Amino acid sequence: MDIYHILELLLVPITSVVTWLATRNKRRNDAIGELQTTIDMLVKKNGSIYQDLINTRKELSEAWVQIEILKTNTDKLLVENAELKKLIEGKKK
Repeated sequence: MDIYHILELLLVPITSVVTWLATRNKRRNDAIGELQTTIDMLVKKNGSIYQDLINTRKELSEAWVQIEILKTNTDKLLVENAELKKLIEGKKK
């Protein structure tokens, strides 16, 4: 066997190993890039959901204020209604 024949036999496995190493690093970098893209998307979506939560809590607190106002008005109307009933009953007698 001459040196060219030995180099010819070794060339294919060596280039295969070098190619595999190079593509392995590329695959890792691609995977990391995809993960970063996914993380960025999730952060953006989380921010949107968080803002929706803040808006919903604000609306809920405003609704509770309105409920308390309605309760107060209802209590006043009940008192007024009771007074009117007494007045009507007093006029009937």
